[in-house]
Amino acid sequence: MIYQLKAQLKDIRPPVWRRLLVPGEMTFAELHGVLQKAFDWEDRHLHTFYITKTRGTAKQRIEIGNDGGAGWSDADYEEHKERIFDWLVEEGDRCLYIYDFGDYWKHEIVLEKIIEPQPDAVYPVCLKAVRVAPEEDSMGEGWNPEAIETKELTAMVNAKLAPLCKKVGKEIKKKARKEMEKKAQATQGNVWRALLEKAVAFNRLAPWQWMDDDEIFLVIDPETNERLYCSVIGALGQEHGMVVYIGEQGYKSLQYLLKHPYPEQDPVYTQRAVLISFADRNELSKKDYELLRSQGMTFRGKKQWPQFRSFIPGYYPWTISEEEAKLVTTALDQALDVAQRVKEGELSLPVFPKDGKMFARVGEKMDGTVIWRDDAVLLSELEGEKKTPTYELLVDPKLIKMVKNIGQVYYGSVEFDVGYINRPVQEKRGERPYFPTLVLAVDANSGLIIHNDLLPIENVVMRVQKSFLDMLLRLGKMPREIRMKKETKQMLAPLLRKLPIRTMEVSRIPAAEHVRRTFEMF
Repeated sequence: MIYQLKAQLKDIRPPVWRRLLVPGEMTFAELHGVLQKAFDWEDRHLHTFYITKTRGTAKQRIEIGNDGGAGWSDADYEEHKERIFDWLVEEGDRCLYIYDFGDYWKHEIVLEKIIEPQPDAVYPVCLKAVRVAPEEDSMGEGWNPEAIETKELTAMVNAKLAPLCKKVGKEIKKKARKEMEKKAQATQGNVWRALLEKAVAFNRLAPWQWMDDDEIFLVIDPETNERLYCSVIGALGQEHGMVVYIGEQGYKSLQYLLKHPYPEQDPVYTQRAVLISFADRNELSKKDYELLRSQGMTFRGKKQWPQFRSFIPGYYPWTISEEEAKLVTTALDQALDVAQRVKEGELSLPVFPKDGKMFARVGEKMDGTVIWRDDAVLLSELEGEKKTPTYELLVDPKLIKMVKNIGQVYYGSVEFDVGYINRPVQEKRGERPYFPTLVLAVDANSGLIIHNDLLPIENVVMRVQKSFLDMLLRLGKMPREIRMKKETKQMLAPLLRKLPIRTMEVSRIPAAEHVRRTFEMF
C-alpha cells in the first residue's frame, strides 16, 4: 500500500512542508533518505525518529534511531529494521523526525491516508512542496521562504527523489510474497517457528471467550515428563493468552495465586511459569520483535503480536529459553485440542481447586510416535507429601563461638526479616537480572534499623546465616527475643539451636515491611 504523508518543519513561520507518497513497506532508514531529499538537507548530521501517535493512540515518544555505526544510540528500535506500516497504521498517526542535533530541525510527519499503488507508478513522489527549507547549519538565519513558487519547488523535489524511485505494482507484490514463503519454508521445523505457529492458532481460536482461568488442565510432556499446568486467561477482557505453570514449583505458585488473590508478596518473586500473551506492536520489546522478524512473521490489528515471558523464582521476568519454548509448544498444541472440545461441549473441565481433580492430557512415546490420551488426576496425588525443608549449618564455627561470647543483653524485641526486594540487579549486559534478597533487623518498638544486608541470588541460605551472625556481632548484645517468619526460622534453625535466643514465629513483620516499602521507593 502507498502512504500519503505530510511532513512539516515545526517551530518555523511561514510553514514549510511536503506532501509525499511512499510505499508502506519502506523502512524508517529509507524514509530518512526521502526526507533528506525532500527538504534539500545534506545528510551531514545525526538524526532520529520518535513515534508520537500509533494506532490512534498517543505515545510517550518511542524512539526509532540510528547509531551511524558508532554504537552510541540507546533508541528503542533500529530504523533499518522498522517499517512504516508497523507504526503508522491509522489516519492521523504521526511521528517526529529530528535532523541535526545542533540546529535541531523537527519535522512532524502525519499519515493522511492509505491508498492502492498505481500499476505503473513509481514511488516516492512529492505531491506538493511548500517553501524551501532553511540552509544546512544556518539556524534559520538568512532564510528566504518566498524565493521559489510551489509548482517549481515540487518539480525540483521530485527530481531529487528520482534516484530513490521504484515500481510498486503487482509484480513487486508477487516477488515479496514468494520471498516470504521461501523464508517460511526454510525455517520449518525450527523450534521458534513451531512455537509461533501454535501461538497464532491459539489466538485465532480465542478460547478465553468460553474458558475461565480456574479451569486448569494438565499436560504431561512426553519428552521430559514435565508437568505443565495450563490456565487460559482473558475472560475479563484484559490481557489474553495462557499461563503455563511448570513442574512442582509451578504448581505451588498456581495454588498460592488462587488461594491468595491479593497476596502480600508479589507472586513474581516465586512464580515458575511461562506467560503467552498477545500485544500491540508498540508494546513488544526489541527481543520480542526480533524473534518475529527472524521467522518472517508480521501481524495486523490490536492484540495480535505474540510475546512470551519466563518466570523463575528469584529472577526478573525475561525472554524464554529454547527448552521453555519446546515445553510451551507442547502445551499450546494440547490446549488447542482441549479448548476446541470444551467449545463443542464434548469436554467439561473441573474448576481448580474446588473440584478436587484435574483433567490431563498425557503424552506417551510408542515406537517413535507420541500417543496422547485423556486422564483425570486427583489433586491429592499432585500435591505429594508435604515436607518441612531442612537446612544445614553453613557458617564458620568461629563466628558462632564469637557470638556466644557476647555478654550483654538487648532488652528490646527485634524483628528479623528476609525477602526479595523489587530492585532487579543485572551483573552482566544481556544476562537475566535477579531480585536481590534484603535482610533487615528492626527494633520492633522504635522502628530503628539495627542491621541491613543486600544479598545476591547464589548461596542465599549460607549468606542469610552469616548476615544473622554479623547483625549480632555489630549489635554487641544478645537480643532477648527475635521475631521472624516461618521460612526465615527454617533457614536459621541449625544456627538458632546453638544460641541462647528466644525466637517467636510470626506471620507478619510490620516494622520490616515498612522499611522494605521505603527501600523500594528509591
